Amino acid sequence: MMKNYLPVINTHFTLFGGHVETVRPGWKWKPEEHPAFELMYVIRGSQRTITETGEMILNTGEFTIIPVETRHTNYAVGNEKMTYFCMHFDLDDPTLKYLLIRSYADRIITSRDAEYQDLKDQVEVVMQLFKSKYDLEDQLDIQIDVLKIIKILVKVLKRDHHLQDYQNDINQFMLCQKIASDLKHRLDYEIYHASDPKSVSISKVVKSHHVSQSYVLKLFNRYYGESPQEYLIDLKLSSAKGLLLQPRVQINEVADKLAYSAPSHFSREFKKHFNITPRQYIQDVSK
Repeated sequence: MMKNYLPVINTHFTLFGGHVETVRPGWKWKPEEHPAFELMYVIRGSQRTITETGEMILNTGEFTIIPVETRHTNYAVGNEKMTYFCMHFDLDDPTLKYLLIRSYADRIITSRDAEYQDLKDQVEVVMQLFKSKYDLEDQLDIQIDVLKIIKILVKVLKRDHHLQDYQNDINQFMLCQKIASDLKHRLDYEIYHASDPKSVSISKVVKSHHVSQSYVLKLFNRYYGESPQEYLIDLKLSSAKGLLLQPRVQINEVADKLAYSAPSHFSREFKKHFNITPRQYIQDVSK
C-alpha cells in the first residue's frame, strides 16, 4: 500500500527588500551586480537595461529578471518620468536557480507571454504590502506572496515540459555558469583594479576546473549559444558601454582598460558587435 507523506524540504529563501521609485528623464544607475535575483517591473515609462550579455528596452507593464551576480546598468528612456518596482531575492535550491537563470536571463516578459497576467497580478499584490513597520505576520505574508511569484515563473516551464529536461543537465549547467563567473571576475579585476590590464586567459580558467577546453566549448555552445571567446568579448563590450558613459572619459582610455592593442581595434569590434561606433553610442545615449 502506498503511503501518503510529505517530502523533506530544506530550501533557504531570502528577500533582500524591494521598492517603488519614480525617476526623472535621463536617470541612470551605476553598473552593479547583486548576490541575488532582481525582478524589475516598469510601471510607467521605459527603461534601458544593459547586462553582460545583452541589452533590453522595457516599456510600461513589462518585466525582466536579472540573474544572480549579473552586472547590469539601468537608464530611463525618453522625455517622461519613469516609475518602476524592483525586488531582490535568492534561494539556495540549485534546480530553482537553474530554471530561473536558464529561462529568464536577458528576456522581457510581456503581455504576450503565458505567465504575464498571473505575474503582474501577484507582483501588484506584493506592492500592496508596503508599510512603514512590519510585524511577524506581515513578514510571513510577504514571504508567501514572493514565493508565489517564483511559483508562477516555474509553473509555466513545467507546463511547457521544460522542467524535466532542465533537471537532467543541471550539473553541467552549473559548471558552465561557474566557469563563466570566473571569466567575469578575472575580467573585472583587469578592468577595475589592475594598473596594467592584461587579456584574460580562457585556457587558465578552464584548466583550474580540471576539464578540457573542448568540453567547455560544448557546454558554452549548449547553454550560452556561443564559444567562451565570444562570451568573453560580450562581457568586455558590455563593460565598455558602462565605461563610455563615465564623465569626460576618452575612448582610448576605455580601450586600454579592456586590454585592446589599439583604440582602433576596440572601435572596430564595438561597431561590429553593436552596429554603432563608441562615439556614436555616447552621443545616442546622451540625447
